[in-house]
Amino acid sequence: MATVMEMPKLSDTMKEGSIAKWLKKEGDKVVAGSAVVEIDTDKATMEFEAPAGGILLKILVGDGQKCNLQDPIAVIGKSDENWQEILDKFKAKKGGSSAASQLNNKETTNKQESAFSQNQARASSSVAGTQHLISEKLKASPLAKKIASDKGINLAHIQGSGPNGRIVQRDLESAQNSASSASSAMSYTSTQNFVTSNVIKIPLTNMRKTIATRLKESVHNSPHFYLSVRITMDTILNWRKLALAKVTNDQKFSINDLMIFVLARALKKHPEINSSWQDDHIAQYTDVHMSVAVALPNGLMTPVVKHADKLNIFQIASETKRLVQLAKDGKLQPTDYAGGTFSISNLGSMGIENFTAIINPPQAAILAVGNTIPTPVVDPKGQIVVQQLMQVTLSCDHRVIDGAMGAEFLKTLKSYLEDPISMSFL
Repeated sequence: MATVMEMPKLSDTMKEGSIAKWLKKEGDKVVAGSAVVEIDTDKATMEFEAPAGGILLKILVGDGQKCNLQDPIAVIGKSDENWQEILDKFKAKKGGSSAASQLNNKETTNKQESAFSQNQARASSSVAGTQHLISEKLKASPLAKKIASDKGINLAHIQGSGPNGRIVQRDLESAQNSASSASSAMSYTSTQNFVTSNVIKIPLTNMRKTIATRLKESVHNSPHFYLSVRITMDTILNWRKLALAKVTNDQKFSINDLMIFVLARALKKHPEINSSWQDDHIAQYTDVHMSVAVALPNGLMTPVVKHADKLNIFQIASETKRLVQLAKDGKLQPTDYAGGTFSISNLGSMGIENFTAIINPPQAAILAVGNTIPTPVVDPKGQIVVQQLMQVTLSCDHRVIDGAMGAEFLKTLKSYLEDPISMSFL
């Protein structure tokens, strides 16, 4: 029985897919369940298995090409089968099943248009209440007055072309066209020296599109506020130096690994930060799954260190290395980047002293970690000393986290980093 392969949905946010590389060519025999193609999703490049065994009769979407979800990408069948007939039957079946969907869409559109008309009627009623802003002494039609009120046009500067100099709709349109032409001319004059500049158009990858969509939604939907604190890192840096001198190479851990470890313990003490907004409730998580921002050439990934609150520093370092390597190789699986409850973004290694990060929805917070810098400070004895200071900034969703709540969390984080003895590391 012939089978049409469709573009699969390989992540929860995937809207379209592109073929990275076919692992088989037309005419090759394929085995059900064996990898036959690599697909670029919005998250990573993933192998996709053949849904059935047989001969790869036809590749419909070539390497580097994109298509929508559930679009046919290949046909698998017996060597004597006609792939075009199989595809035509598939499309006819899909077309029939979509007819009801199109009808439902039409009904929905009608309802939306009806609602829009009602809203327009209410808007017109509201506008009518503001007509006192337009002088009654001006000769203008009611429609012209309404348009002028809506668009902030001063009727006193417009010459009417109607009976007895009455201002009508066409006069407003003429005035607007004149203003638009003047603005365009000014714009051209100020930019004409740049219109001949060469432009390199960089195609949008699925990952970049998803990043743009999700972060725009985050800023739009989550009311962000930010809390910053400077942390004295001398004690914990000295502790790390002593620890690294006693461990093997495969047990080495970075400052970021250390931050994940400490963050997870602070989140266990403040579970209200380890939460998310769910429209009708706040979800507070009992486990800490740490999303770690990883910069890639074509975007950003946030693989998740699961149960970071239950791992020791060496286990966190090992898991972080594994996830970062998978991300760089484009081989992260959905289970590797799903389920995060809190995020950390560390740009300290790049020399950034401080920054603010956008919350990774549906999480309620993300911590931005800056560089550790030797800084002269006045100690409790009034002496000027040099300390290793690091600034962190907590971005909070105000629907879930209040200012005092976020401040208490940062106070705990600061105390853990400045006084490591206050918690167990191993």
